[in-house]
Amino acid sequence: MNNLTKIKEFYSYEDGDTLTPHMGVQIDVGYGLQQFYDATTKEVTQTNFADHPVVLFPQAWSSRNGSVVVPSTTGQQWYYGNPSNADSGILDSNGNVKSTFAPLFEKCTVSIAYGSTTLNFPGLRIKGNLVGPDSSDFTDRYIYYRSTYDGKEFTCQQVIPVQSVSGEAYGILVSCQGENGVSGDDVLSSDNDYVEYTAFFQLAGQNIGGATLTWEHLEGNSWVTVVHTAGLMELSDVTVSGVTGKKLKLYDHAVEGTEVYRAKAEFTNHKTYYATVQPTDVHELYYIDDNCSIVGETIKDSETATFTPKVYDRTSGADVTASMGWTFEYTYLKKSDRSVISGITGNSITGAKVKEVGGVMVRIHASSNA
Repeated sequence: MNNLTKIKEFYSYEDGDTLTPHMGVQIDVGYGLQQFYDATTKEVTQTNFADHPVVLFPQAWSSRNGSVVVPSTTGQQWYYGNPSNADSGILDSNGNVKSTFAPLFEKCTVSIAYGSTTLNFPGLRIKGNLVGPDSSDFTDRYIYYRSTYDGKEFTCQQVIPVQSVSGEAYGILVSCQGENGVSGDDVLSSDNDYVEYTAFFQLAGQNIGGATLTWEHLEGNSWVTVVHTAGLMELSDVTVSGVTGKKLKLYDHAVEGTEVYRAKAEFTNHKTYYATVQPTDVHELYYIDDNCSIVGETIKDSETATFTPKVYDRTSGADVTASMGWTFEYTYLKKSDRSVISGITGNSITGAKVKEVGGVMVRIHASSNA
């Protein structure tokens, strides 16, 4: 049996090719993107980007090519905040960082080897803290990258969470590394046949004990606890500075298309915390075009998003949906905690429902006995 999975959150497409934007992230091991700000001392307690800079880079995935592609740098733009606001553009007309943003950002290049080919991605290094004593806004920050590939425009987004350290600032930090040794690379390709995710439970950005960590996999409409299986899904403990985290190592056959896994932490305060990851396998001979009636990630209350997916042969580009008898199943999850939304199993969802639950992720699973 053939199986494929497609995740719909944000994409652009044209001429039968689907571009799935994804923002790659590189940061020192043990540190996350979240900035914890202490309003009393007026300092960022963790992660201090001045000490541990983070690098963002666009990794758009082409379903037709079956690979990550490098965008055109001509006309590219990074945005700090609303990408519809020209003042949010970080680069000037010459492609250099504007003086206004120079204390926070700088351009760089991220080189990743795929077999004998090295891809050079345009990167943005965040070298300064995005909150500080002069800040009046302590909400999450957003970084966008907009460019084109083969004439097709796409936009990548990365949120930088901001949180006060007063109260219980608990959460899970998940770091990712591919077989090629590149942090943040969770795309399985011919030269990246496994990906490792390591989860630590944290308080205000510091690893702490006291939590039971497990990994779960979304199967159908349920989250199922991952069981250690050698050569497929391997679990192991990782100890850093006396604190133990849980590593999940996924091999090629554990990922069909784009999958959803999550780390689960049950803490001694009787609360449960989650962090979700989405590894992608580009080995597959076939790929899914979700053919959603809504192009993009936004939907109005009055609209309905309907999926009429098709499966294509990656080599020939032929539509093999009918000839191979592909059938589709749909799972709808809340974007906040990836919990399954009950009562929706068909190929459509209303904008009113999306608004009600605060955002939705749709998982399309295709299977064929051919």
